[in-house]
Amino acid sequence: FIVGMSYAPRQPQYNVCTNQFEWKSIIEGMIGLKMSASFDLLISVYNPNRFEIDLNNGSGQFHHDGNYVGLFEIPQSKISGKAISDVVVKVTFSPDKWSAIGMTTEYYRGTLKFVIGGHANVQIPALGSYQFDAKFDDVIVNVNDPSKDDTHLCACPSWKKNPGQSRD
Repeated sequence: FIVGMSYAPRQPQYNVCTNQFEWKSIIEGMIGLKMSASFDLLISVYNPNRFEIDLNNGSGQFHHDGNYVGLFEIPQSKISGKAISDVVVKVTFSPDKWSAIGMTTEYYRGTLKFVIGGHANVQIPALGSYQFDAKFDDVIVNVNDPSKDDTHLCACPSWKKNPGQSRD
């Protein structure tokens, strides 16, 4: 029983290690009618499981008020077991001008939300390369949500909101 419990799968934890400056610079670019913005989003993932997880072919889309406004690509990544791994997600926003205006207004009101959906192929080499497609749809992301300020898994000080926090 005890051995079985120690190998029971647990959901990984993650932090988005970006800050308001990044969102602010993207929104300010949209104010200047630059309708496209690309950036890297650093995500730190803690895998509490004993087995490494491999991610392949990850991608997805951002929607705002029902309209497509951007995409993201998750690179091929190894999420080590019992460790924190960093993944740099490539994000590109390309809203039309009305979506850009709406996003800018909502950002400054503190109400900017996106609906995201995507998928990735997940492989667990230690289990005979067991694999499955992980899909997520209709995930609401509130850019201004203070609960997103948690960066305790993030190690890179220049990306952290609270430099005094430790990674562990």
